[in-house]
Amino acid sequence: MGKDRYRRQTLVKEFGQRGQKLLASKHAILIGGGGLGSNSANLLIRMGIGSIDIIDYDTIDKTNLHRTSVFSEKDIGKKKASILKEKLQSVNTDVKVKAINKKVTSKNIDSLISNADVIIDGTDNIPLRLLINERAIKHKIPWVYAGVFETVGMVMAILPKKTACFHCITPKIPVSKTQEIPVLGSLPATIAAIQCNETIKILMGKQPAGLIIYDVWNQCFDVLDIKRNPCCPICGKK
Repeated sequence: MGKDRYRRQTLVKEFGQRGQKLLASKHAILIGGGGLGSNSANLLIRMGIGSIDIIDYDTIDKTNLHRTSVFSEKDIGKKKASILKEKLQSVNTDVKVKAINKKVTSKNIDSLISNADVIIDGTDNIPLRLLINERAIKHKIPWVYAGVFETVGMVMAILPKKTACFHCITPKIPVSKTQEIPVLGSLPATIAAIQCNETIKILMGKQPAGLIIYDVWNQCFDVLDIKRNPCCPICGKK
């Protein structure tokens, strides 16, 4: 691990050399390589995560280009996971990047996340997030939810049996009335940065902030302390 690459990062007192070494020992699973996921993978690889599996079965569409800095017009029609591996591996050869061109389902998710230190949410639908939440809680794997809608983004780090889970907050999440989710192009990168910070914090054993809500258009930032629902069928007392 080259000292020069992370020199400025290790000068941060909250992070330091200890944080850098710890981050280099961790394995992340990213589910979803679109606007949010590509930006999150880009940041974590540049910051020095040890290894990362990028899981996405979809191909790059022209509509993806306005909300990510990783893909280009030449990538249209190609597999998201494969292109992310190709481009981001060249950014940092110290990081092990694996592309998995698969759709995550209830039948394969357990094997896909079995060796994860953390799961990073780059998905765009609630049913898949509920599945991730259920299996992450079951296998005691922390995961970091992130979502974007119009000009508002939400992030929450979830620690199994310690914090509220995604099922606890689902009723509060806005749902688009159209097939396509409206998203301001600058929003995913902003929310991905917050997601990465929360990811690194929980990998370092730090307490996550709670449910973070940021409106980039109106510059409104809120952090909500969400309590676990004792009646939650996933994380509550059964």
